[in-house]
Amino acid sequence: MKGSFHLSNALQLEADAVIIGSGGGGASVADVLTAAGLSVIMLEEGKHIPSSSASPSAREAFSAAWRSGGLTAAIGRPPITYAEGRCVGGGTEINSAITQRTDSDLIDQWRKLNKIENFTPDELAPYYERAETAVNASLTPGPLGRATDILRQGGEALGWKVSELKRGQRGCKGANRCSYVCPNGAKQSMAVTLLPKAVDCGMRLLAQTRVDKIRIEKRRVTEVLAQSRDAGGQAVPVRVKAGMVFVCAGAIHTPALLRYSGPRKRIGDTLRLHPTIKATALFNEPVDAHQSRLPLAAITEFMPEQRIGGSIFTPAVFGLSLAEDWTNRGDLMRDWRFCGSYYGMIRPRGVGSVRPLPGFNEPLVSFKLAPEDWIALSQVLTRLSRAMFAAGARKVFPSISGHEGWTSPDQVYEFWNKPLPKGATNLMTVHLFSSCPPGEHQDSCAVDSYGRVRSVENLFVADGSLIPEAPGVNPQMTIMALAFRVAEAALCHSAQERARSAARDIN
Repeated sequence: MKGSFHLSNALQLEADAVIIGSGGGGASVADVLTAAGLSVIMLEEGKHIPSSSASPSAREAFSAAWRSGGLTAAIGRPPITYAEGRCVGGGTEINSAITQRTDSDLIDQWRKLNKIENFTPDELAPYYERAETAVNASLTPGPLGRATDILRQGGEALGWKVSELKRGQRGCKGANRCSYVCPNGAKQSMAVTLLPKAVDCGMRLLAQTRVDKIRIEKRRVTEVLAQSRDAGGQAVPVRVKAGMVFVCAGAIHTPALLRYSGPRKRIGDTLRLHPTIKATALFNEPVDAHQSRLPLAAITEFMPEQRIGGSIFTPAVFGLSLAEDWTNRGDLMRDWRFCGSYYGMIRPRGVGSVRPLPGFNEPLVSFKLAPEDWIALSQVLTRLSRAMFAAGARKVFPSISGHEGWTSPDQVYEFWNKPLPKGATNLMTVHLFSSCPPGEHQDSCAVDSYGRVRSVENLFVADGSLIPEAPGVNPQMTIMALAFRVAEAALCHSAQERARSAARDIN
């Protein structure tokens, strides 16, 4: 991509705006600002990984594009493993590109709860449409493979609503490497859509550049301090002055950076995620999930509170999932062609927090599930397992260490009315949000209705941190929609500031 470059000397830069992070939020902000003719500098901690350089090896791909190689966890009982992208394009490079809008009733609830101005389904609709157009949200033509058919057959056999999923794609070849960085450029991630567009409009993108601190004086950001890497891997100081600063580093690193830089009130206190439990289903006939796309149907009967779907499946990724209980599950590797990997996720009532740790690159992340979350997880696991048996599964193995698995649909009610075993249950998530919720309810909201950090005139948040609570769906479209909205509001705010300044000069 043009505009991505390494540095060789200490650098001082100036621009109308600086954007920290290049995922769905940062790229959407860049799209708005560059279209308005502003000079923009984007700082991204990770590398640029072109499609032509995407590795087919899980180990190499995870190391290159995933933060901490994909091995990060929120402290709690149990700890919840979470995944973040760390590369140009952020999480859009490693996600499944599924495009869904947040339920309208939830949007209305959030507006009332946080007193968010101009935040209705109708007012957000144009931003959603812009996001969907940017990634060419569309259904996948042709046969989707046995892994998808299993979800559809299981749900329909039980009389549950099943929905086919749209994805951000253009000419998908079914390589089944969405989590590795798409090797064909067919997945419409930010690195192949909005970022090249912004660079063509003049944006300067600095990859391998980690922001250390945002300097704030007299209620304004004065500069952004960062460390880049030269071609030899040596640290190079970078200082950027800009009229506006947009923090788009994700629901974990945005609040950590803000707190380290000064603002703290309600920042990083309300982390939400989608607690997700997986199950492996063993069938009599080959599934060969590795030969088709990840399952592109979901059981949506119980949304937005619960959702049942399917995971990417390759031999390497399957082996990693079995490693959580290799002693009891390792033998499944012999039958990997007959297996599928599926999940159930919930909208939790529990809340987590993010705190920076002096001297460490990674913040301290914690999350505590509420009692009702444990019941919801038990129920969604039961429903997921019922669907697998309804689709012909021979055995279902829940992601509970030491569990022998179920061999009949009658057995899956084991945990229906009681919590899963806390010490043995393995939970994960790829969806993180809500650590800087917006609104005019100042006792509970970290930023105002349009993402501006309180008490700082020119500092904005525009990423998953803004989603007020767990949305119950894949969040990329909501992240992009809110980022478009923040960027447009920031332009208006900046214009008003300039007008007030000009009036003062005249007087």
